[in-house]
Amino acid sequence: MRESRASGYPPEMAAGPRQRRPARPGGHALRPEVVAHHKRQQIIGGAAKAFAERGYRQTSVADIVKASRIARGSFYEHFGSKEECFFALYDEVTAAALERVGRACEQSVEEFPERVGAGIGALLETIEADPDVARVCVVEGPAVGPAITARFEKLIGDFAELLRAGRKDGASSEFPATVEETVVGGVYWLLYYALLEGRPKKMSRLRPQLVEFSLIPFVGAEAAGAAAAAG
Repeated sequence: MRESRASGYPPEMAAGPRQRRPARPGGHALRPEVVAHHKRQQIIGGAAKAFAERGYRQTSVADIVKASRIARGSFYEHFGSKEECFFALYDEVTAAALERVGRACEQSVEEFPERVGAGIGALLETIEADPDVARVCVVEGPAVGPAITARFEKLIGDFAELLRAGRKDGASSEFPATVEETVVGGVYWLLYYALLEGRPKKMSRLRPQLVEFSLIPFVGAEAAGAAAAAG
């Protein structure tokens, strides 16, 4: 005679409780694309840390893998090279900065000098929020070499368009066609050397200098200085 089962459990559970997979929040497994996105962002975050600590040229895929706390194979599931990973970080950071500056300019209902001040203020706030990542993009970007040229030129052009759109004085014909690109390029290199040297500690202290520099070609030195002093 077979041994009776006084417990009343189904036969498959008679030997003990079945192991179950940990429940996901909400009781559902995460979609593969969500998992992949999370892993990609984890790698980008690790890359930012590695690039900030070692610089672009000295950072290896192994350094990124270690900083990301992932398997090497996981890295190559998302990126083909260190350069490709850097570009993903660069594109993400610069797009966020452009959006924030553009929003600040749009929300400003003042005249052109005040709109410029609002945009530069937003840019400096973005840098101060994560100076290490800002330094990676601004300072380490040129270390990538010619491969980054198209991205750099697009970045300068996109910010130049914000500057161009902010002017509503109808005097655009008085200026060279590339004056905005020249101004934005100058601002970029002022930020480059400030981040490279680590001075000032608070990037917001650069605001008067950058506002005055940006406005001089459009409103003259006296008006630009007044706008910079006005904060």
